[in-house]
Amino acid sequence: MDKCTWTLVRERGTTPGEFDRWALEELGQTLHSHLPRVLDARLTIQDREAFGNALVPVDGAEVPVDALLEVTTEGSYLPLDDWHEHLRAHCAHVQGWRVAPTVIYDHTRQPAVGDTCDSPGVFVLLERLDGTTPEHFSTQWYRHAGHGTDAAGADNPAGLYRQNRVLEAITPTAWVTHGYTQLHFGFLIPDPGPVQYERTRGEEAFDRWPARYVQGPEHRIA
Repeated sequence: MDKCTWTLVRERGTTPGEFDRWALEELGQTLHSHLPRVLDARLTIQDREAFGNALVPVDGAEVPVDALLEVTTEGSYLPLDDWHEHLRAHCAHVQGWRVAPTVIYDHTRQPAVGDTCDSPGVFVLLERLDGTTPEHFSTQWYRHAGHGTDAAGADNPAGLYRQNRVLEAITPTAWVTHGYTQLHFGFLIPDPGPVQYERTRGEEAFDRWPARYVQGPEHRIA
């Protein structure tokens, strides 16, 4: 299997409502004709009243990401050019990565195609701390999550915590990211501010701060 992730920004002159309708009503229907062997596709639309700081350059300005798309396919390294051409025809900015997911815990209901997940999705895009190795980043990120311990998920019995390590960029990108955390907490996260979260499991520093956030209702579109 292969998992790829994209951030999407609506075309200039397109309203948020028009973008949402295209993303929720048309994107999933056209997905199979442009990208083969799709097993699952999730679209999270940035809640426009919630905190979000994932900005990309469009027409000389920094604009927020409107949505994050995750697609899992059967088979690896399938052709993507046709799919990217389709996305760029409908978006002002598209960037993507191939990722390796690791489930820390998952107590969520599997939604049917067309359903919205019970909890909004919170995505935290991370960049490795300067002067540290990829191995350090990966190991300390695991430790931060309590991976492999009984404590992982104990305080979130209906939630999700998945780490997605970037294997490669599959398009030109606006910024560097080495992975992203995917969370279902049952709520959206307010602006975390300039002070990084407390290290509670003995992990060493591994990521730059602030991280980039995309969060909002998560929909299964295919």
